[in-house]
Amino acid sequence: MKKQLLTLSILLLMCFSLLGQSIHSPQEIFQIMEKSSISFELSPLEVDIPVPDRSDKLNYNTQYRVEDSNGIVTYNYEISEETKKYYDQAEKHFHNKDFVSARQMYLKAFETDTTFFQVLTYVGQTFGIEKNFNEAINWYRKAIDLNYIDYMAHWFLADAYKEIGELRKAVDEITIAMILNRNNARIKKSFDNIYNLKRLKSPNWTFNPQIKIDSTGVNKVRIAFKSEWMGYAMVKSLWMFEPNYKESMGIRGNSISTLEERECFVSLMTTLDKKAVKNNPHFKALQKSIDKNMIDEFIFYEIVLLNHPFVAYHLDKNFIVSIKDYVIKIRSKIS
Repeated sequence: MKKQLLTLSILLLMCFSLLGQSIHSPQEIFQIMEKSSISFELSPLEVDIPVPDRSDKLNYNTQYRVEDSNGIVTYNYEISEETKKYYDQAEKHFHNKDFVSARQMYLKAFETDTTFFQVLTYVGQTFGIEKNFNEAINWYRKAIDLNYIDYMAHWFLADAYKEIGELRKAVDEITIAMILNRNNARIKKSFDNIYNLKRLKSPNWTFNPQIKIDSTGVNKVRIAFKSEWMGYAMVKSLWMFEPNYKESMGIRGNSISTLEERECFVSLMTTLDKKAVKNNPHFKALQKSIDKNMIDEFIFYEIVLLNHPFVAYHLDKNFIVSIKDYVIKIRSKIS
């Protein structure tokens, strides 16, 4: 192991036991790297890493999910020719601004296929365009009750609540819509507008680790990082390159687990000084999430759902609500 790793001695000065016994302490991370067959070379990161463009990582309103005692299963909508006939007629009427006829055809489509839940959202939309917001709200709620992952229903419901002055409910629903389709720019526009009306912040910062970890040869790894990201980079390098490390932590295949980020956060927060936390909103939000026991909510909203938005469709409703609470109670307080 390279001598540069001795700078990690700062990690040994603190005991950080916040996140559970299954996670290695900074001292244990140091020992693992010291004994590793990998030679780790540390260097400063010379160029800032820009926020990735995730505009193509979107969900679409083409799925519904079924929840039972065995868990959550997501299906693509597959409709019959008869249902499609009514749906196509409804869309034609909608395009021609004949919303009464469109509504009738959407309902005909639903009569022929009672799993085609998305048309209930469109029925609500016709009422919303007619400014019959109470009726629109009823239909959006029906759509959500039958298919909670219908982000359009949550989005349109938020806008309807906004129109009738129910801003607290609007904030709840637009936040859930954001969770269900994290990178959707149009939802973000409504999100910003509703939060502004409620006098909440909708900050645009992104959790964007300033680290770069590469293999430079057989059993050689270069770790480049901005100084405040040192602890995070050390742990991340083990998860990426240490032989069998991921498996030793009980993670198999491509499973999504919060354990990797939790372990990174242990070392990250240990190495940060108070000034870094104060001056960086992502560190400040992370610290508040730790204080409020909302680490998983932070991880999913700030990391997982940005990179894997479809995961939202498989999250338990109660956890989605908990992520919503993180966004409102923690994220919206930080700029």
